[in-house]
Amino acid sequence: MCQYKICQYDIKEVQDKLFTILIEVDRICRKHHIRYSLEGGTLLGAIKYKGFVPWDDDIDIVMERKEYEKFLKICRSELKEDFFLQNNRTVRDFPLSYSKIHRKGTLYVQDNTEHLKIHHGLFIDIFPVDHIFLPVLRLQIALIGSLTGARGMKLNRLYKKKEEITKNRLKLWIYQILALLPLRWINVSIDLICNILNPFPCKYYYELCNPNRKFRPLNRKVYQELIEMEFMGLRFLVSKHYRAFLKSRFGDIRKLPPEEERRPSHNIIRCKL
Repeated sequence: MCQYKICQYDIKEVQDKLFTILIEVDRICRKHHIRYSLEGGTLLGAIKYKGFVPWDDDIDIVMERKEYEKFLKICRSELKEDFFLQNNRTVRDFPLSYSKIHRKGTLYVQDNTEHLKIHHGLFIDIFPVDHIFLPVLRLQIALIGSLTGARGMKLNRLYKKKEEITKNRLKLWIYQILALLPLRWINVSIDLICNILNPFPCKYYYELCNPNRKFRPLNRKVYQELIEMEFMGLRFLVSKHYRAFLKSRFGDIRKLPPEEERRPSHNIIRCKL
């Protein structure tokens, strides 16, 4: 019997369905020479298990920004009928600054987004990484964090959802002012801040689309130098410097996380495969 479940399904059933989305993304990337890498828990799973971490309930992929934009453009015509691209450019109320590829005919509803009029199907995450200059990184993260908070506040108001975005009064005041902007302006502003240094050669890259103060910037070669590695019996692209990447995210990967952390992370409240 499977130890981990997502609603009524064994997690292995969910992982098998997620894998079909990864195969489709890899097909498009290889056909059009788009460079990507497995990342996060997906990369960790490839290294330790040659597949999913047993309790992992998603797939993460990362691309340099120029590759990401090329991928989004090609997806408009290349994605097979069973799949759907979603981001804040395609769906007004999408609450994130990166993209998801969904599997049509499925349901995978997270508790924190169930109120939104977005596609709630099974998904994998596609993250862009941007050029950064270390002295201004903290400022970029602060600006993006404020705009992201304002977007969340605006969407909560739109759907009449009573949820406190932050208990910090100063942040709350800033969010309230920024929430006066139209959603499109907020999303465009976040994109501008993410992209501002991309025309210039920089030593370090960072996921400004999903900033996390626990993650440190990485040398650009971590994202540019790729190799192939087995995942679920097939081969996918990963960073040649995967050890540096995994150490920056997880520390010592030889150690399992505490038992209470070995569980699916997305708080799925409704699921249909």
